[in-house]
Amino acid sequence: MNPLQMDALKEIANIGAGHAATALSQLMGKRVDMCVPQVDLIPLEAVAGYFGEPETEVWAIFTRCESSFPVSLVFIMNKSDGDLLAEKLFQAARIQDKVRLLPGMKESALSESGNMIMGAFVSAVGDLLRENLPLSVPSISLDLMGAVMDILLEIFGGFGDTALATETELSFPGESRRNFNARILLIPDPGSLEILFRQLGVE
Repeated sequence: MNPLQMDALKEIANIGAGHAATALSQLMGKRVDMCVPQVDLIPLEAVAGYFGEPETEVWAIFTRCESSFPVSLVFIMNKSDGDLLAEKLFQAARIQDKVRLLPGMKESALSESGNMIMGAFVSAVGDLLRENLPLSVPSISLDLMGAVMDILLEIFGGFGDTALATETELSFPGESRRNFNARILLIPDPGSLEILFRQLGVE
């Protein structure tokens, strides 16, 4: 991959982060900031050690885009960050404490927010391709990072051998809570990036 192509991917990730911050702000009724993402293109087999220790407990949301730009996506947050983000979503929706404890409520809230963030990144690509890129119904898992990476390789390893790893932070201006770390993996099918680069004129 040449420098122009890598710069194009970084710009897409930057636009996607802006879209995601706007979408979350509308969902939560408050300002959400998302910092400029760090972007790397890495071999899929190297993903296991890229995002930290395999014993770290994380929330992971999986989804896929089947279109002219087929790509698999995974959104990852440390358990503590994910739990607190879900709590903020409950507060924004004014969901009562007894309702928050119902089975699946936290998973549903995180799945919705993760899907929204991944959809924002894919929509940045869709804008360039001038078409809608819908995502499949997401699935969510709470597990150790190492186990999540094993699942990722098992499910998505057959679709592609390279991952676009994006790491960013969410924050709520005016609140004392530290930033929320968010990681997104985009695993393009073979040929998908070439389609995008042709559209951008950076072959």
